[in-house]
Amino acid sequence: MGFELTAISDMLLDNLTAFVALFVFLFVAAITFTVVTAIRSREGIRRRVLLSGSIENVDPDDRRGLRHQQMARTRRLLTQAASNFVPQDEKSISAVRKQLTQAGFYQPSAVANYYLVRVVLAVLMPGAFFFANQQFDLEFTGTRELLALASLAVLGLYLPRIILARITSVLQRQCREGFPDFMDLMVVCAEAGLSVDAALERVSRELTTSYPFLGTNLHMATLELRAGKGLSDAFQYLAERLGIQEALNLGSLLQQSQELGTSLSDALRVFSDEMRDKRMSAAEEKAHALPAKMAIPMMIFVFPIILVVILLPVFVRVSTNL
Repeated sequence: MGFELTAISDMLLDNLTAFVALFVFLFVAAITFTVVTAIRSREGIRRRVLLSGSIENVDPDDRRGLRHQQMARTRRLLTQAASNFVPQDEKSISAVRKQLTQAGFYQPSAVANYYLVRVVLAVLMPGAFFFANQQFDLEFTGTRELLALASLAVLGLYLPRIILARITSVLQRQCREGFPDFMDLMVVCAEAGLSVDAALERVSRELTTSYPFLGTNLHMATLELRAGKGLSDAFQYLAERLGIQEALNLGSLLQQSQELGTSLSDALRVFSDEMRDKRMSAAEEKAHALPAKMAIPMMIFVFPIILVVILLPVFVRVSTNL
């Protein structure tokens, strides 16, 4: 049985170079075919526009405009190439778009670029390892090399998801920390007589310096309110972009305050106090959980040292007496 496994692994290793070369060739060929197809389609459109006589005259001496046109054309080609790696499942695309929005990526091509980066890393990381193993003799042979290549391919496929989750977690923590300050500024603006739209616009400018992500999303909420969206809808979209429940609760509070005609400043003050109590409770919970978390490190690193310090003189005295 062991001989058969060794023979199979040797056969796979003999053909591994051909498999990797064929896979890389097919990958590059697909990218090249996509780019060439996009260029031909754009040239056909440009030719038809020229024949119709509706194209604008472009100054050939305008190097800045030409450079910007080339950069825009390159971005469009990359976006079209990346769109071939996007799955057709709308549910998964919506979930990925939501994650990218919560991580601060608002570009229309963010989903396509995300899948393109995953595919490129899944191909390049094993390819780089295989090249380094062949050139520098890293002593990865047989089953170990196959396992390393498969592990690097899986790591390259899931590394963007891990990085995206980390960025989202950091931004959500920043928003939770800045939400009580946002509520305090909203209370001040409401007591000064400003409306909700004007207060959001003013507070978003103030928070951009200390909490950039929260300030940017609040500014987007003000733009949505100017465009005619309702207050609850704007804060619902804000909660989806931030990924925290506090924004959705605030939208419901403001909507109820407007419908019932209650004092906006009193409602915001109560909600601000609740937010500060919630943040204090979270800090106290972490403080109370600290002794339990420190027990295992102290038993592993501190207790043996204390034991050695206490028992070492006794051991030395007993050894000298003997």
